[in-house]
Amino acid sequence: MSVNSLFDIGSTSLRAVGEKIDATSQNIANAESEGYRRRRVSLSSRSVAATGLYASNGAQDVTSSGVGVEQFERVRDGMLVAARNEARSSESAAREEGRVLGVLEGALATDTDAGLSASLQGLADGFSNLANNPDSQGVRESVLGRARQLTDTFGRLDQRLGELTTNTENALADNVEKANGLLDKVASLNEQIESARAGGSPDYAAEDQRDQTVKELSKLLPVEAQENRSDGYTLTVDGMTVVQGTEATNLSVDQSGDTPAVEFGKTGVEFTPGAEGGGEIGAQARLLNDTLPGVQSDLDALADDVVKEVNAAHRKGADQNGDTGENFFVDKSGPSSENTAGNIELNVDGPKDIAAVATPALGTPGGNETAVTIDQGDFGDGSGAGNIEARLTKNSESGASTVEVSDITDDGNLPGDLEGGTFDVTVKNNTAPDKLDFTIDRPDGSTSTETGVDVNSDGTTIRLEDDGTETIDLDVGTAFQDADVGPTETKEFSVTVDNSLPGDTGPAQNIADVASDLTTGATDLAANVGTQVQEAAAKEEAQAAVGERVQAQIEDVSGVSVDQQLSSLIEQQQQFAASAQVLTTAREVSSTLLSIAR
Repeated sequence: MSVNSLFDIGSTSLRAVGEKIDATSQNIANAESEGYRRRRVSLSSRSVAATGLYASNGAQDVTSSGVGVEQFERVRDGMLVAARNEARSSESAAREEGRVLGVLEGALATDTDAGLSASLQGLADGFSNLANNPDSQGVRESVLGRARQLTDTFGRLDQRLGELTTNTENALADNVEKANGLLDKVASLNEQIESARAGGSPDYAAEDQRDQTVKELSKLLPVEAQENRSDGYTLTVDGMTVVQGTEATNLSVDQSGDTPAVEFGKTGVEFTPGAEGGGEIGAQARLLNDTLPGVQSDLDALADDVVKEVNAAHRKGADQNGDTGENFFVDKSGPSSENTAGNIELNVDGPKDIAAVATPALGTPGGNETAVTIDQGDFGDGSGAGNIEARLTKNSESGASTVEVSDITDDGNLPGDLEGGTFDVTVKNNTAPDKLDFTIDRPDGSTSTETGVDVNSDGTTIRLEDDGTETIDLDVGTAFQDADVGPTETKEFSVTVDNSLPGDTGPAQNIADVASDLTTGATDLAANVGTQVQEAAAKEEAQAAVGERVQAQIEDVSGVSVDQQLSSLIEQQQQFAASAQVLTTAREVSSTLLSIAR
């Protein structure tokens, strides 16, 4: 080995070891830099034998060799990175679904007095109490309060769902914009990296940045990366290419349909995530297209059941005004086949409008045989003048009603606060022609006299009872003539108007039973959402564990261990010192040879 060979070997060794020291120093400096991949220098021996253009020293003449940098590389395992990104995408999707559904679960909570099931049970309890106390105004007020709480709860849940939908739509739009920025960044980095490679100086910092950008993108979309040495990364989402070389296809949100759709640029192809995964954008698309509309549909269906079933039972009852066939709830948006949670409200104005009792027909065991009867007393057995015979005032076949009441229901029940009872009436002759005097003794003990009543005019009435709104009147113009009572006569008869029946409170109890049964639907609705929240949490936890495990493997392969790098640095320092010693030895040998030559 010649002295020149010693100099060549020593100098190449110093340069090669210096490259390793530089790489190690770079690794240590960036140990905490996010996304940094470890740099590695590979060395290989090299021949330093001189060769010419047409002649070469034979292999037997090559007696010295040196060392050189074979490869300066960035350590990376593409399969591990892809597995990490996939796990990250699924974890982000589960976390987003769990976040949104967790808010909804809180609104549907069944363990609060303001919950939907509690409100339905409250209505059931209110009507059950009303069935036992149909005449209590306090109980009726309580029923109205509970009913208003139920409609308010439906409205609040409908509003909360609307807010969640709007917030998720806004979040989707923000994420699509963010994803487009990352896609553009990957395309730009592709250009920068390929330009550096073409110039012979790879830009490893840009490659780290590109990997980190794809990692951020995987949180939003289920992105897959394929590396092509000619044009960098090719990214695909759901089989569609979104980045190829320096070109990026941006996503867009189509709001023209019932639910928003994420599309790939102007291709018209919609991004359709599967049943799970898909990153935050996939989760939000799934929430907006399936999950939230499904919960809204279930909530509206429950509201529709409440309205229809409660109304059906309420229409069969009578309120304290004697009215029947009235709905308890109504959809304020107008008549429709389906009632929605956000539009139902009460159809009753006050406590008296609640139909709590049944309305049996006249002549049935549950109803009066007649609404009004007349005992003709001194006027005979019905064959006398005026024929004030006993008759019904409802649906009278004679075409005339002796007793007129504003409204008597089919079961003989009176409207308003009218109480009815037996009215004893005394009739005296009046000196004026065609006129009689009437004295009314009422069931409450009060007495009144109406004098000079013209009985010659059809439809002339005297008032038996008046509650300020409704009245019971006796049609004396139809039933009497002046000649019925002689000049010195006084005659008596009585009118009995049956009191309102207490009635069968079956309608109130039926409504109570209906409301109680429907609490199961409210509980199931909350339970379904709760189950989805638990499933999302379990998926998030599982994918996070997968991601952590794969990330640990990535760190083992590509990460920087400071302790290991410091140990390598000590070895490289010793290698550098040894290479320097070779040069020192070569210099001493050269000096010795020169001194001998003198």
